[in-house]
Amino acid sequence: MNSLQGKLTRSASALKTAHEKIEKLIGESGFWEGDAAVAFREALDGDLPKYLKDAHTSVEKAATQLGRWHTGLTSRRDLAKKYDTEAADHKGDLKTAQGKHDKAKANPDLKLAGKTFNSHAELDAAQSRLDAANNQLKTATSAVNKAQGALDAVIKKAKELESQHSEQARKIAQELKDSTKDLAPEEPGWLSKAMGWIGDHLTDILSVAAAVAGLLALICTGPFGVAFLLAAAALSAATAASRLSDPEVLASLKDGFTKGEFDADFWSNAVGFAGDALGVVPGAGAAARGLNGAVQSTRFASESVTVGQFLGRFADDTVTAAGRIATAGAANPVGDLVARAAGGNQGVRVAMDYVSPVAGAVTSGSGLVAGDSDGVKNTGTGVDAGRAALFDGPGAIDTIVQNGRLVFR
Repeated sequence: MNSLQGKLTRSASALKTAHEKIEKLIGESGFWEGDAAVAFREALDGDLPKYLKDAHTSVEKAATQLGRWHTGLTSRRDLAKKYDTEAADHKGDLKTAQGKHDKAKANPDLKLAGKTFNSHAELDAAQSRLDAANNQLKTATSAVNKAQGALDAVIKKAKELESQHSEQARKIAQELKDSTKDLAPEEPGWLSKAMGWIGDHLTDILSVAAAVAGLLALICTGPFGVAFLLAAAALSAATAASRLSDPEVLASLKDGFTKGEFDADFWSNAVGFAGDALGVVPGAGAAARGLNGAVQSTRFASESVTVGQFLGRFADDTVTAAGRIATAGAANPVGDLVARAAGGNQGVRVAMDYVSPVAGAVTSGSGLVAGDSDGVKNTGTGVDAGRAALFDGPGAIDTIVQNGRLVFR
């Protein structure tokens, strides 16, 4: 306890010194001039000095209360030891007095009461012995009561000391709690916590959104299908950018390719990025065809085309190309094999088109819910790798080939 108080006292002193130095740096301007000095002082002149001052006050209060607690605890501990020694002595006295009482109570002379004797001499002698036995028992009883009373008094004082200890503990605990009142910064609210959670899991959230948009692009038809196809591509691109903006992901990928560290993190990041890239292909293909159409229209236009007109044609052609890509679909050799094995069942073939998008939505969602669970993470990596190799990869190659033929014909 004394050691903790000392650490808090030293911490309070360090915070006070830091606050004083910050105030001095903000206030003094003679020894350092220029834009850098102004920027430095502006960076310091905010909440930092207040937080340092409040932290010093709070820690100093806590150290003071712990000092009071330590002093009181030492005093009560010494008093408790004293009461314990006294109680042990009184218990010994009580045991001795109880033994004498039991012996006096067993004196056979106490049974002389009520007996008859043949002569006055015998009666007087018996009466004398009875009186002596009664006096001895009375004295022994008094000694027992006295020893018991002394023991009870010590126990009462010990209980009062315990009560004082508990009361003091509650008071010190409350004062320690109050030492941060109106001094500690407020805890972040639900909105700040929610935004912090979104920032920590942005890549996973974008991945889930891209997977859901890709699934909806497959389910919906017409303008909605086109909108979801382009949204899925844009979200996949955003997921890839978010993934690569993480220094740990970049380091993992770099170590895998340069040092041969093909561990679980490498494969998780590599497969995730590959999936993001494959998700971009349909939207990128539509954009390429849209750009090609806008360029061709501009080349053969009878009059000059403004930037706005060019962008309008690019957008229209991109949406048209996205609709054609969504309608045509992508190659799915696994689906074809399964459908042929099922006797050419068209329903089975259509159902196979949903395997990869549904699996992608499941793995993305489970990764977001399960957090850093190695088991879920490794399972998701395996499923996503299988999707990329068997479904998304061949589909992306087919989309690239078909779009390439149209753009470069």
